[in-house]
Amino acid sequence: MDRRLQVEKLYGWIFILGVNNSGTTVLTRLLQQHPEIRGLPREGQILSNAFPRPRYNGVGRLWSLRPDLFHWTEAHDPAPAARVRYDWLPHFPRGRGFLLEKSPPNTLRSRWLQRYFAPAHFLGIVRSPYATCEGIRRRSGCDLADAARHWSTSMEIMLSDAEHLERFYWFRYEDLTAEPDCYLGRIEQFLGLETPFDRAGVTTVNAHSIDGTTTGLRNMNPKSLARLQPDDFDTINRIAGPTMERLGYEQLYSPGTPERLRPVATARQVVRS
Repeated sequence: MDRRLQVEKLYGWIFILGVNNSGTTVLTRLLQQHPEIRGLPREGQILSNAFPRPRYNGVGRLWSLRPDLFHWTEAHDPAPAARVRYDWLPHFPRGRGFLLEKSPPNTLRSRWLQRYFAPAHFLGIVRSPYATCEGIRRRSGCDLADAARHWSTSMEIMLSDAEHLERFYWFRYEDLTAEPDCYLGRIEQFLGLETPFDRAGVTTVNAHSIDGTTTGLRNMNPKSLARLQPDDFDTINRIAGPTMERLGYEQLYSPGTPERLRPVATARQVVRS
């Protein structure tokens, strides 16, 4: 089957890690513009029944709250891997290049994916919990405290599991939108791409904004923050505060200014390639 997919040592798999509403979609669309990267038309979890579906298990966008179902490591059953490959096969474009997949619950199963989809590269994208939790609540109607627990749990598991990954690179949504040329260059180096990204794609990428319009790559956090109440900031700080500090985000105690969302420079990034 890998011969039909043309998975070669020169390329392999790319898996996007990150929670819902954290920039995974716009990152995927940016990557798909590269001639050496082939992506699926929809999230892989929708194209296969081999993975547990968050909606069918009563957690919707809050899948990290059921680690018993969604946290897979090397010790998990290998059988779904063959089914997943079979289901994804017809949807990948033919040709040479990396095979790209983005399903948010992958954030909790990176170790399993590395074991059964080698060689694999993992790109993690992290976004301010204030903007992320606001988006999750707006789209699902869930309690903000549950969204904050989901963000914190997902990020902690992602970073913990990353210690077992051979090729892993994470960065912040805020940094990507502020310096796209810089981060596209780092991704090129991480993946070993021979052809650089077309930087014009930054302005033409189909990214949907908070109001449903289509825009190029830009930081949409201020609009999300404007929808939060003072008590919302307190809730997120109380639940996600330690993880925010680990990822380099300052806690906010009032709506503040967009600049305060910028991550501090002392946060450590992890790159393995």
